[in-house]
Amino acid sequence: MSERILRALMQLFAIGASLERLTLQSRSVVEAFLRQQLSLQRIPEYLELFDQHLLALQGGEDLTKARKKLALSSVKALRICTEINKELNTSQKYIVFIRLVEFMHSSDSAITEPEREFLETVATVFNIEQNLQQLCLALAQKNPDVSTLEDKSVLCVRKNADSVTHQYHQLQHADLDQTIWFLNIEPAGMFFLRYTGKDILTVNGKPVDPEKVSVFTQGAVLRGQKIQALYYSDVLNFFIDKKEIRPIQLRAENLEFKFPNGKTGLHSLNITSNSGELVGIMGSSGAGKSTLLSVLNGTSPVSSGKLLLNGKDVYKEAGVLEGMIGNIPQDDLLIEELSVYQNLFYNTKLVYGKDSDEEIRVRVMNMLDSLGLTETAELKVGNALNKTISGGQRKRLNIALELIREPAVLFVDEPTSGLSSHDAENVMDLLKQLTLSGKLVFVVIHQPSSDIFRMFDRLLILDTGGYPIYYGNPSDSLLYFKRQAQFADADESECPACGNINSEQIFNIIDQEVVDEFGNRTGIRKISPKEWYEWYKKKTEQENKSALENAETHASGNKANYFRQWRVFFTRDFLSKLSNKQYMAITLLEAPLLAGILGFILRYTNPGEAYSFTDNPNLPAYLFICVIVALFLGMTASAEEIIRDRKILQREKFLNLSRQSYLFSKIALLFIVSAIQTLSFVLIGNLIFGVQDMLLQYWWVLFTTACFANLVGLNISSGLDSVVTIYILIPFLIIPQILLSGVIVKFEKLNPIISDPAEVPFVGNVMASRWAFEALSVYQFRENKFERDFFALDAKMSEATFKKDWWIPILRERTDKSERLIGKGASTDSLNTILKLVYNELTKEQKVNSRLKLLTLKTNDAGKPDMSTIQTMRKDLENLKDFYIEQFNSSSEKKEAIIEKMTSSPDGQREFRERKRDYYNESLDQIVRNSSGMERLRVYKDEVISYFEPVFRVNPSENSLKGMFFTPTKSFFGKTYDTFTVNIAVIWAMTILFYFALVWDVLRKILLFGSRWKKR
Repeated sequence: MSERILRALMQLFAIGASLERLTLQSRSVVEAFLRQQLSLQRIPEYLELFDQHLLALQGGEDLTKARKKLALSSVKALRICTEINKELNTSQKYIVFIRLVEFMHSSDSAITEPEREFLETVATVFNIEQNLQQLCLALAQKNPDVSTLEDKSVLCVRKNADSVTHQYHQLQHADLDQTIWFLNIEPAGMFFLRYTGKDILTVNGKPVDPEKVSVFTQGAVLRGQKIQALYYSDVLNFFIDKKEIRPIQLRAENLEFKFPNGKTGLHSLNITSNSGELVGIMGSSGAGKSTLLSVLNGTSPVSSGKLLLNGKDVYKEAGVLEGMIGNIPQDDLLIEELSVYQNLFYNTKLVYGKDSDEEIRVRVMNMLDSLGLTETAELKVGNALNKTISGGQRKRLNIALELIREPAVLFVDEPTSGLSSHDAENVMDLLKQLTLSGKLVFVVIHQPSSDIFRMFDRLLILDTGGYPIYYGNPSDSLLYFKRQAQFADADESECPACGNINSEQIFNIIDQEVVDEFGNRTGIRKISPKEWYEWYKKKTEQENKSALENAETHASGNKANYFRQWRVFFTRDFLSKLSNKQYMAITLLEAPLLAGILGFILRYTNPGEAYSFTDNPNLPAYLFICVIVALFLGMTASAEEIIRDRKILQREKFLNLSRQSYLFSKIALLFIVSAIQTLSFVLIGNLIFGVQDMLLQYWWVLFTTACFANLVGLNISSGLDSVVTIYILIPFLIIPQILLSGVIVKFEKLNPIISDPAEVPFVGNVMASRWAFEALSVYQFRENKFERDFFALDAKMSEATFKKDWWIPILRERTDKSERLIGKGASTDSLNTILKLVYNELTKEQKVNSRLKLLTLKTNDAGKPDMSTIQTMRKDLENLKDFYIEQFNSSSEKKEAIIEKMTSSPDGQREFRERKRDYYNESLDQIVRNSSGMERLRVYKDEVISYFEPVFRVNPSENSLKGMFFTPTKSFFGKTYDTFTVNIAVIWAMTILFYFALVWDVLRKILLFGSRWKKR
């Protein structure tokens, strides 16, 4: 209270004193009031000021002058009350009023009419209800009249309860010598207490003056040598409307928790907490407070024991209790890019998804208004480095996210950490108000002030090692530990001077250490955690409460369906990204900048010549880097998506929302981002590089690749716990995509352990880069405007060339070798071994060219090969050679005819040259035809493996999914499809596989299993 207010109050008290017959007792009322506001040293200063004002109002011995001044007193009182009314809080107004009432009652005679008018003036300015005015007047009488206290705002504590029905509440207390009256000052959240007996009673360690009204504030406790302690919460329970409160009970029975490594995190816990209680959880660092909270809220499954909420097992009957438990962790759960209103609005839409937007808006605004956040509704939440709202406002908003769905039980972890004392008290006041509406609130707290400490109805203290050592009323906790530790002042819990409780003193007692003969600490505690724990068990056995049976359970909210959840998740994520200017700038500019740089660097021209697409040797590099960029963009875009939301997901876990709706929202938004990025990349890159008429196909391949990378990124984002680890891992994921793509190192040149000469090895087939690069390369070569008219003929010519120039000679060589061995009398097995290659290849050839009648196949089962067999083989090979020579010549003539037709005119010749210059690329031609490869074929497992011009190998029997690189077609379930379509389908299949891995959180489960196995 400011000095100006105190000076004004002294003047007000002086006006009141001047209206009555001043006595020493009246002056003591002022002194008692000042003791509550000031240190003892400053009280005489203000008493002297009071005396000066009083002397001036009384006018000394001149009675005529005194009467004139008294006539002005009510006007002056009105002015003073109006001035100080703006600065006094509600409780201070009531305290000032009750002290003024005591003034009027300090003399033996009744209150005069001027005095009553004075009090009414003060009460009117202070907005004190008429009913409470009268009750204050009655309570402050020297001997309160019972008939004047007949009101539902009064509690009467007496030795024998009256059998007569009264409006006031009654509480029987057998050891009382006189009645204790409690007046509920509901607007101020406190009570006025009046006791006129002779027993010595104390409130918060201060004696109760039987001549005056005492203030009984939140957390206060009334004690006496002959009576059992009476707590603030006990008194408050009489004034709570039980009809509007649903009974809630959380009961822990022998609850234990052990970590995966077998270490006990929480020893057997037995507690019972009921609706309307604010339960504090305290303990030293590492004692297991957060572990206890996660056990009680159902996050961490217990090792043994039961956790019952209204008689239902929290772990086994979670479906029945859905929505009843809320959790507010210590860390922020806010989306920093959204405003205060948006954070709460979209959270509310998840809870009340079936309500209209207008209904939700009203609900949100009411919540913001109740928490004092209306003015900050449109402010962006920001983060620790870019604050736009205060720490206290952030805490209140975090609380609002849970309060909006009205959970019956709320768990709050360190709500006051990092806050100023003022903000901390505001947050705790908010939590305390929740208990008045019947909520059960658990709060983990560290070093609370005395005011905050008194707010708790119950206190649970944990000692090092997860030992529970106290559960009871906070005001009794210090007494309990002092008595157990055999302190001399074991009957004192509050400071005698100020009435405060120092919670740190509790831990000083718990952690007391033994000292050696030199007075040095030994590090050995006087009382071990296990000893405190044993005393706790005895105490809880004596105080065992009955369980609440068959209590109602209810779900809060009206949860949105899967689609509405998806829409909320998507909108919330979209708006957060849209409001992040830095993210938007990088996302939209990254791809076109990379495309511009790539296209510019790789746009090679011969010095002094115009740019020619056909002569640019960098097209294969461009295609490959396009694929790698798509992978990089996809992974980096998604790498933080889930790990950034992990805390929010932990809270929303209590809403039992659909994980698939959340994942679909992430995937949908990332796919849109990838679509925009890859489209801008292809537009800029192809324009600069000179790739024409293939925009859609390039975009489709790169978009598909980026989508695959999105899912990979989401998996690592879900599985790992550190952003740094994720970005370290990305290169380890990209490098294999580069190395095993078939571009840097040919698949047949890899380590023989992982490679296969006949097909793309498994390590290559699991790389998306292999499928994407092949799709782009084959499509660019096969479908460009120059080659597509000749591709079918080129394929036949290529096949004929390979067969007549490479394949037939290798078979003839085997035939000649067999002939020599027959002449030497070689065995049947050795001959069959040599000729097996011929039989295998001719068998395959017969399947392809069924119109050919290969007589050699009829001799395969005739027994030992002889000279007639060799002659048959040679005849078949000669026929095959003639066949393929004819095929080559025929295809060549047809191609020449097409070219001749296209170039029959000068315009046609020019168009032909321009088409080749703009669409055909020699470098890509060499890559897909393997022109630079020295090895045309290889004999492997009695088969001829062709490396000759794979892009022209259209033989369906050869082109399975695991076939050679760059083949133009693939066979799947007996049907042939073009490579572009199949490769896209394979990448999407891999993407879907990673989606299911994400849904089941496979990576996280593998890592958790690995860590547990390692600990064992």
